[in-house]
Amino acid sequence: MNRHLFPFEQARKWTVDFAARSARTLALDRPVPYLARVVLLAAAYFAAAKLALLVAIPPGYATAVWPPSGIALAGVLLLGSRIWPGIWLGASLVNVAVQSSLVAATLMGAGNTLEALAGAALVRAFIGLPGAFRRGEDVVKFVAIAAASATIAPSVAAGPLAFVHSLSPPELLWNWWTWWLGDTVGIIVVAPLILAWAVRTHTAWTPRKIAEGSLLVCLLSGVMYAIFGPGIASYIPSLPLTFAILPFIIWAAFRFRQREVATVNALVCAMAVWFTLEGSGPFAQGSLNESLLLLLAFMCTVVTTGLVLNAVIADHGRAVEAAQRLLRELREQTIRDPLTSLYNRRFLQDYLERELIRAKRERAPLALIMMDLDRFKRINDSAGHQAGDQVLVQVGALLKRHVRGSDIACRYGGEEFAVVLPKTTLESARRRSAEICSAIRREPDRLLGATASLGVALCPAHATDA
Repeated sequence: MNRHLFPFEQARKWTVDFAARSARTLALDRPVPYLARVVLLAAAYFAAAKLALLVAIPPGYATAVWPPSGIALAGVLLLGSRIWPGIWLGASLVNVAVQSSLVAATLMGAGNTLEALAGAALVRAFIGLPGAFRRGEDVVKFVAIAAASATIAPSVAAGPLAFVHSLSPPELLWNWWTWWLGDTVGIIVVAPLILAWAVRTHTAWTPRKIAEGSLLVCLLSGVMYAIFGPGIASYIPSLPLTFAILPFIIWAAFRFRQREVATVNALVCAMAVWFTLEGSGPFAQGSLNESLLLLLAFMCTVVTTGLVLNAVIADHGRAVEAAQRLLRELREQTIRDPLTSLYNRRFLQDYLERELIRAKRERAPLALIMMDLDRFKRINDSAGHQAGDQVLVQVGALLKRHVRGSDIACRYGGEEFAVVLPKTTLESARRRSAEICSAIRREPDRLLGATASLGVALCPAHATDA
């Protein structure tokens, strides 16, 4: 018996540990006592549910959007599976306020809790860390998970509802459908909103960004009112005009982060639900079932489009940044000596050509120090090539310490080095070479007795080309 339960216990332990590690990276990670978190989640669930029930679909058990389902899922993802008593408490209190049976209310509260726990487990298994979606396919997976997990609560509630209210099979099926619809849309709209805003961010909004965001919200609100409000429906059919909302969603997806996109999605869905239940707008036509179907399709299209597009754009931006970083690293590798990290001979040739042109144009001196290590072959023969490489590394570090910000030090080849000194007189270059030579002599142990011979050349006194 224990042998068969062991994999399940392992999976449960991994899920709880994974949630705990994930929550440390999020803004909700505070030293709040466990009981306080449970009470806060229950209060948030209860308050959101009471607000949602103000626009409940008759006979009052379900709504077109059930925000508490999204709050519950986000709470489990952010705070871990141990927070489930808060969901159960909040859901049970809401159901007690609606139902007359305490047993039925607690059973339905258990269904809401199982729904959040199952959804969180699926999100962790198929998407990963909670927070902003990193890829477009993560959004599609999330929508599928929301639709699948949202079947749990109405299925658990079907029995208590049928027993308490003596519902007929068609009425029970209708209640199951509206319940599932409300939970699905609530998860899709509310959970990404909470998860996106819970992630820590240090990006500050500039005045220009604030102005752009304000303009987006004002224009979108005006267009939503024009389409869903009661004024325009008597003149032209408003159903085709719903496509006018998509450009604003695309605007938000391209110009803002996922938290702002989720906020815009929530605004659009809230206005659409409100006007539809008030009997206004393109979806308030025909039967209630038809209106809910159209509303569901609209909200899922808007939310999925915005989140997928934003995730794809963010993923593309990260890919571009990674490619640019890789190109910079590759360029550094082509111009750097891999042993000493000094510039190599190829870079020296290109750099000297540019500096010679500038020196001629500005009529400024350009100095070059060439250095050759003495007795280096003997070090290689007696101590080995690995010891010789360490001497070259030490000489490279020494040169870096003795050059200005405008100078460059290069490994010319083998045990030969070069230092380019723009706008440097012959006397200054000779003084710099003497300092380098003295520094090498002061480190006989580290350099294994190697010394250096240095020569100085000046443009245009000694040469005018490379």
